[in-house]
Amino acid sequence: MSATTKKSGIEMEQISIHGGTLTYDDARHRYEWNGVKISLTVSAICSTYYGVPFGVAAGWAAKTIRQKFVESDIPTSWDGPDAKQAWAKEICGEPNRQTRQAASVGTQVHRYIEDMANALKPELSDDKNVAKCQRSLAEWFNENIDEVLHIERRLYSPKWGIAGTVDMVARLRNGRVHVIDWKGVTDLKSSLKPGHVGQLAAYRAMLEEAGEAIQGCTLVRFSRSSGAIDPVSFSDEDYANDLDAFEAALFLARYQPRPQVF
Repeated sequence: MSATTKKSGIEMEQISIHGGTLTYDDARHRYEWNGVKISLTVSAICSTYYGVPFGVAAGWAAKTIRQKFVESDIPTSWDGPDAKQAWAKEICGEPNRQTRQAASVGTQVHRYIEDMANALKPELSDDKNVAKCQRSLAEWFNENIDEVLHIERRLYSPKWGIAGTVDMVARLRNGRVHVIDWKGVTDLKSSLKPGHVGQLAAYRAMLEEAGEAIQGCTLVRFSRSSGAIDPVSFSDEDYANDLDAFEAALFLARYQPRPQVF
């Protein structure tokens, strides 16, 4: 059961689950369990503790800055040190701008699919690239989903002491109930991110802990530039290993070294 309340003027969603109350503040992306803040979420664990080398993100940022530098007009003179610093800041801020743009595309696509799942008729985005993604995912949705069971469902695990929000739980045309997640990517040819798979396994386990029968997971990746999609599913054969990997990441998230005085 879910209800919306206000606390100190902030709208909070309250969900009765596992004999307690899970509270979610969307503005701060904050979860509480029976009034106590939950320090770890599924998305935080999967985006931080899956051992992606720092060099990968640093290399992408360096490449992005280099491309922005090459494409930019380099001033031949400066009005002062502040102007020079502002120009350098503009160049070096390109990775953050692209990250924010990617997040915006993901938000628009997710909202479109949520509206479809709620039997609404959403309008395509004015942004052509976003509209491509929306069309592709809408086509996949109509071809493969028989019934939507949950959208943006808040979850809590007493066993792990963590919370999260699953994109969708649906019954597919083949009759199987799957956890479904949508992920925008730069290049569909790149390998799957272990953290994306870990999210699915964690959400499945949390739904099962809440008493639901889940038969699999589906990750639908889409190219933010072309709108092409790459849906992949994970069966029971993969589930145990995927869950082991998530629990290892959860262990690392909570691990604190205990040095001894030499």
